[in-house]
Amino acid sequence: MLVRWEEHLSESSSPRWYPGTNGLTMSNRVIAPGAGRRAEGDVVRRMKKQAAWWQITVAVVLGIGFAAVARPGLAQAPAATPEPLTFDQSRSVYNRVLKPAEQLDDVDWEARVSALLREQPGDIIVTAVGDMIFNQQISTLPEPHHQQLLRLMQEADLAYGNLEFSINDRPELQRVFYNFRTPIDFVWELAAIGINLVSMANNHALDFGPEGLQECLKALDRAAIGHAGAGLTLADARAPDTERVQSQTTRFALLSTMRYWTSKYRCSDPSGPCLATIDPAEILVAKEGGKTETVEGLLAADVAAMEDDIILAKRHHNIVMVSLHNHDRSHHRAYGIQDTTPPNDEIMYRRAIDAGADMVIGSGPHVLRGIEIYKGKPIFYSLANFIYQYRTPDAIPIDLVHQRDGELARPTNVSVWDRRDPKEIFQGAMVRMTINAEKLTRVELIPFTIDDEGPLYGVPRLPSAARGREIIALVQRLSEPYGTRIVDKGWYAEVALEP
Repeated sequence: MLVRWEEHLSESSSPRWYPGTNGLTMSNRVIAPGAGRRAEGDVVRRMKKQAAWWQITVAVVLGIGFAAVARPGLAQAPAATPEPLTFDQSRSVYNRVLKPAEQLDDVDWEARVSALLREQPGDIIVTAVGDMIFNQQISTLPEPHHQQLLRLMQEADLAYGNLEFSINDRPELQRVFYNFRTPIDFVWELAAIGINLVSMANNHALDFGPEGLQECLKALDRAAIGHAGAGLTLADARAPDTERVQSQTTRFALLSTMRYWTSKYRCSDPSGPCLATIDPAEILVAKEGGKTETVEGLLAADVAAMEDDIILAKRHHNIVMVSLHNHDRSHHRAYGIQDTTPPNDEIMYRRAIDAGADMVIGSGPHVLRGIEIYKGKPIFYSLANFIYQYRTPDAIPIDLVHQRDGELARPTNVSVWDRRDPKEIFQGAMVRMTINAEKLTRVELIPFTIDDEGPLYGVPRLPSAARGREIIALVQRLSEPYGTRIVDKGWYAEVALEP
């Protein structure tokens, strides 16, 4: 390399560069100008010659390498594509059927549903169902007990459900075991069954991260499905969705909030993707004898934030619907069937009504809970599941994993393959509400069952007469503590809005 000469002491001398060995040594010699140029030229020529030899050497080495690769004897064959793994699915719940098929009643479901759908001028119909974990098409099932159940939602002005899965094309972003995801095009199946309004404040909205949430929101928007409870910011998550219906001026709002038994889903960055949540709080209470008790309840500030959202929504909407997705404790079967709302959790439902909500729709426990008419407004503490296709055999091909899930009961001396979810998980009720002149005039309950084994696992249907009576009787029993009258109408029930 070239290293700078020291300047000559003479003013007429100019700085020069000369070849050095380490680029750091400066010369203290004073060299005549002509000698310097000659020395510089000799060294530069030697360096150029050495560089040329290096170029030749590199070219020869590379040429030998390419030649070796090109020789047939040295060429490497491409790696064989591994065969995809296959597993025996014969004992999965989709293929192993333990119970005899339910005997279908000789019922004209089309005539029954048509009679229920009769309206008065000015009626607005709103249906509501609970948790939807949905990934296989059901809109084309031909049986009347499937088609007529979906027809109730398709004929409604607003058909609400809790969207407990993500719609996105990012399977690699999955964060949890459960694979509650469908491709973006599946949003049209959601629309096909009649759903046009969903809550998203639940514990699976962010299973595929911010990118998955963003794709899901865009898909819902493209299919004209309103949504609330999850957003790209906390403000978005807490904002109401606004809906209008055909030929009416009534404005509807949907707000969605989740209550979880830990603060796991609390928004840490309000400027990023968030859910609207009510988080738990624990306090220590002094008891007699120096003992203490831990009491768990709702964080008051979060309840107040929900109330503020309702008050603001009511200023700009005629009817405010509030969805509360409540996981007041784990669903582990060690805790039994959680069909009763803890008293401390009832507070947030009633406070929503106090703030101006016209109805509160509960989801999350995956089983039915009672109905309360509070100050003339309905609180549905839990509508249970509606579509429960949670096993996703294409994504999780080992059904044994699900058969050992903590949410599945483990009877004594029963094969792991013969374990089934409790029947309370695979039944529910669709709510059908009639609103006229901005007043709720009728609330009807349509019971349904969900297949818990066989090829239609997780799919809802209108029930047999015997199962329908069982479900109605269950809702009556669960609602008795609230003083709610539920009138059995044969294949459906009606909730009395007046004492």
